Amino acid sequence: MARIKMPKDLVLAATYNCNSRCRMCNIWKMEKMPVLELEQYEKLPGGFKDINITGGEPFLRPDLVDLIKLLAEKNPRARMVISTNGFATDLIKAKMQEILKIKPDIGVAVSLDAIGSLHDQIRGVNGGYEKVMATVKALQNLKIKNLRLSFTAGDYNIRELNKVYHLAKELGVQLTMTVVHNAENYFNVVDNKITRLDDFKKEFEKLISSELKTLNLKRWLRAYFYYALFKFIETGKRLLPNYSGRDSLFIDPQGNVYPSDVSAHLMGNLKDFSSLKQLLASEKSSQAIRLETKNQNWMICTARRAMKKHAFQVLTWIFKSKILGVKL
Repeated sequence: MARIKMPKDLVLAATYNCNSRCRMCNIWKMEKMPVLELEQYEKLPGGFKDINITGGEPFLRPDLVDLIKLLAEKNPRARMVISTNGFATDLIKAKMQEILKIKPDIGVAVSLDAIGSLHDQIRGVNGGYEKVMATVKALQNLKIKNLRLSFTAGDYNIRELNKVYHLAKELGVQLTMTVVHNAENYFNVVDNKITRLDDFKKEFEKLISSELKTLNLKRWLRAYFYYALFKFIETGKRLLPNYSGRDSLFIDPQGNVYPSDVSAHLMGNLKDFSSLKQLLASEKSSQAIRLETKNQNWMICTARRAMKKHAFQVLTWIFKSKILGVKL
């Protein structure tokens, strides 16, 4: 077998079961199918540096704790984050108490797209905002250090972005954000659009300027990510190359492997191979990666490694923007 470069960034959807009805995502409408059996994940290698456990709602997977234990044992140095909608507070708290014994430095990203009832409308859950706040408080009481709010921006809530940013600051947690994307194989949606470009520009400039004023390199890097994200919204093109499939992967709950969570190019299914390495060596995988190189998207999972590979370009932008200010 030819030498295969193993990706360092993994997004793993643990289940597509979901207890929300989000307007920007139709995962909850998807046909319920059995999830990949736990032993199949033994085929994954060690060596991942970043692992995001997502869904659906990952805490609805009954054996989530066992799955995280398996991944943590194979990848003890990986930065691991669970993405949750935060609606099942008691369940999340109970499972996190177990998970923290396995992976004490694990992070949690709780979705919050607006303050108050607008968040409930976006996520299709009555009382959703209060449930998120209760979950954040419960996770803070568990002393989770890597805790963040995760904002997904669309035309309907872009003016809430900096309100949520300041709420995160008040709560003493981080804020990360992305924008609505289309992905038929993952989000089960193809009609998300952004049209209020002036509002996006105004809110992004505020957010980027706020991040650059901090004394935190990680937040400066987020500022660049947001800058490149706006440029992607504006032009439909990435500022940095797409290394999806080579540096990052997405695995859905049935074991299908894609270059990213917004890719339609199937590389193969874990069940059909003895290892992920064997899957990556297949012609189907190589073809998917070649096709994906031309795909235009800007998600953190597809941007993180590109930013590291092009660190000089990123740091130059940060240096200039801190001195001259941000103008989108």
